[in-house]
Amino acid sequence: MTDNEMATQREPNGVALTDQQPKTLELNFQEVNYTLQNVIKGPTQILKQASGTLKSGRLTAILGPSGAGKSTLLNVLAAFKINGVDGQFLINGKPRDIMAYRKMSSYIPQNYVMLNLLTVEETLRVSADLKLPRSTTTEEKQKIINEIMDILQLKCCRQTLVRNISGGEHKRLSIGIELITNPPIMFFDEPTSGLDSVASYQVICHLQSLAKLGRIVVCVVHQPSSRLMRLFDDVLIMAHGEVLYAGEQKDMLTTFSQFGYNCPQYYNPADFVLEVGSESSSTQRCEDLILQNKLRHSIIDKNSCKFHIDESAALLNMPPTTLTHSQELGNMHLLRLKERVGFFYQLKILLKRHLRSMSRDMMAVQLRILMHIIVALLLGVVYWQIGNDASKIVSNVSCLFFIILFVFAGNAMPSILLCIQDSAVFIREYYNGWYSLRAYYISKVLADLPLQLICPTLFISIGYLMTGQPPELFRFVMCWGILVMTSFIGHFIGVVAGTSLTMQLAIFIVPSVAIPFLLFSGFFIRLRELSWFLRPICDISFFRYIFEGLLRAIYGYNRGELACSEVFCFYHSSEQFLKDFDMLGDHYSWDITVLMGFVLVLLLAFYIALQVSIKRALR
Repeated sequence: MTDNEMATQREPNGVALTDQQPKTLELNFQEVNYTLQNVIKGPTQILKQASGTLKSGRLTAILGPSGAGKSTLLNVLAAFKINGVDGQFLINGKPRDIMAYRKMSSYIPQNYVMLNLLTVEETLRVSADLKLPRSTTTEEKQKIINEIMDILQLKCCRQTLVRNISGGEHKRLSIGIELITNPPIMFFDEPTSGLDSVASYQVICHLQSLAKLGRIVVCVVHQPSSRLMRLFDDVLIMAHGEVLYAGEQKDMLTTFSQFGYNCPQYYNPADFVLEVGSESSSTQRCEDLILQNKLRHSIIDKNSCKFHIDESAALLNMPPTTLTHSQELGNMHLLRLKERVGFFYQLKILLKRHLRSMSRDMMAVQLRILMHIIVALLLGVVYWQIGNDASKIVSNVSCLFFIILFVFAGNAMPSILLCIQDSAVFIREYYNGWYSLRAYYISKVLADLPLQLICPTLFISIGYLMTGQPPELFRFVMCWGILVMTSFIGHFIGVVAGTSLTMQLAIFIVPSVAIPFLLFSGFFIRLRELSWFLRPICDISFFRYIFEGLLRAIYGYNRGELACSEVFCFYHSSEQFLKDFDMLGDHYSWDITVLMGFVLVLLLAFYIALQVSIKRALR
């Protein structure tokens, strides 16, 4: 049996890419309007009575000058914009079912963010594992991946990291990720953006081949060359939010000439229609052209409606639902697709992906671990063997406070940077039903756990010995516990800020919020010396409990008299020192319990931040 014969025997969720789609599809949209609600400027109408028809087996280009509403129309057609939209959306003459429609279509944005530290094959593998049913065997998944790489010419870079592939390969890989489930409808927002003429031609050729296999393929293209224009079967010309023409490319220039727009000989048709679209839409010729397009697409041949959207739901093993457009507007949460695999399988795949990416990230793992070792050695040289000297107790306290600052900042700031790309990937994959929020959240927390244990462990192991702290195991363990809590708090503050804020704002906010809390740690001023109205702030400063816990671990629990290398040492007694710092009493367990409480609060805040980022992305 040949490979092609084997491919045609796949299940519906893993059908061969070379197969014809089982049914003929026709997507008709009529009198579609989109109004953007702006708090400052008020409502602005972006799309105005847009009408057109998209057919399977044909590659359609959406053209128009900048600001014409091309990307907005694509988002509306892909059901990525719901609020502010009205009009009719019909598939083979029947009202679309929003959930089945989302299931059978895919949307590839202009900036398709992927994890840079996975290889091309690993990226496709994760997509196959999460998008295909659990019943699909490993061999079947590998056949699908191999076929996609063969069709999109990605075999030569299958073991290359995503960050090292070219722009054209990146575009083709984004197409391959969506091809895993072989969707009948595909939308592309400027797939040639940032590519040279050769790479652009290759990408459009791939889209044309996908369309010829029976799909509806629609893409926004910005100023294509005449060579690219010849690859499109249908075109949709937009100007000022209205559709001037929607139909076959071969009839485009003829239609324009009927209204007095004559394209010069040997002139690029794309440049010509862009010039026409740049004219004012208030001219009579433009109005007549728009009206004729509306009339052409307002009549639907109901005898050609052979395929109802509920049948597509059955084909995709999905129970049909019926939502009117008004119901769609009020049910934004229903737009998210259902996951195809179970929770524990999602957790396994995501955890494996997180760990693999982290192991290859120089800043996240290698450089951070190296810096903890280097700074610990530097700390040991500067504060060499001062931990048991009563005459240097103030310097030792400064040493301990520096340890706190470094562990906190060394874990908070890198976590901000690492969240930026992950957040964009998470939003896209979650919205497309790859996995649940709970699975991503738990996998992210577990994947970060080893690094949050390794870094403070290395740091305190080197620093504790070199600075001459008391050689007692229980004191070392208590110091280690405090620094692990500090690492967790710093990390999750960075994660929450990186998830909910922009990178620039997060980098500014985290130090700005942390520094005031340092004032109430007890290092710069003793708590009893604070004004009465400021003392409650000490109770919510996590630095206070970190500092207290560390000092009690070193000087508390009946440490007794300290060795004095000078004639007189004021703090010869460790108890006297803790008393002067208002930290008398063996209450380490209370400090560590409060810090655990802070960690739990930050874990909850991280979960809420993920929910907020999801809602913000769906606006």
